[in-house]
Parts: sequence; structure tokens; C-alpha cells
Amino acid sequence: MTIDVARWFAPTRTVADLSCGDGAVAAALDAHRTYLGDLAPGWDICGPIEETVDRIPKVDLFVCTETVEHLDDPDGVLARIREKTFGLVLSTPVAEFTDGNPEHYWGWDADDVEDMLQTAGFTPEIVTLLSVRPLGVTYQIWGCR
Repeated sequence: MTIDVARWFAPTRTVADLSCGDGAVAAALDAHRTYLGDLAPGWDICGPIEETVDRIPKVDLFVCTETVEHLDDPDGVLARIREKTFGLVLSTPVAEFTDGNPEHYWGWDADDVEDMLQTAGFTPEIVTLLSVRPLGVTYQIWGCR
């Protein structure tokens, strides 16, 4: 579903994903230049997104999946991402306030995420909800300009 939202931005010449996991979302796009990074070693750009966002040039699309709920200052990071991109694909769990994951510092409903994106300077154009029943989690996936 996230890849489908990202493909909505086509054509995309440059893509960045600095919390890329396995890099699948960016790899599925037909970009001429891709900037991949993660906190885990093994990527060209390695480290916390709060630092690595400053290491990339401005890109057509920035992918930020399952990341903002882990950040001390998600609003600040989104504002910095805004300076680096024309478009954003963002996903985060919906209203996951008490999931027991100590790495999830935040939980938002869709209205909260929309406000956060607009405050950072993005214009949300797509939002889709994806329920994963076996996990009992619903994800919100946003496409913004």
C-alpha cells in the first residue's frame, strides 16, 4: 500500500528514505537517484534521521515510514524534511497510544497527523488506512506535497 502511494508521485527522479529498513519502498520506484539510510549499519547513510536528513540534497520524494512515532521531536524532523523535499510519503500507526512498545514515544489519530504535516508545511493529498488484523494494528499512509 505504501508503495502504491509513493508511485502516485511518478515520475520521481530523486528519492530519499533515511529510515528505509530493507529499502523496498524506494527500490520499487523508478528513480534516477536514490538516497538510502537507516539507523542500522550497512547503508550509505547511517545514523539517526535527525542527523542524516542534513546529509542529502533536496529530492523529489522523501519516504518516512514507521519512523515518526520513534522520534523525540517528530515536528522538528518533519520541518527539516520539508526543507529537503517536494513530496512526502509518511506512515505511522493510528492511535497506537498504549501498544506496549517502549520505542514508540508517540501515537496519533489521523487528524493529529494531518495537523502535524500541515504545520511542517506539507499539503496532504492522499490518506489511506490499512488494517492488519493479525497484528491488531491500523496504519495511516499519507502522500503530501
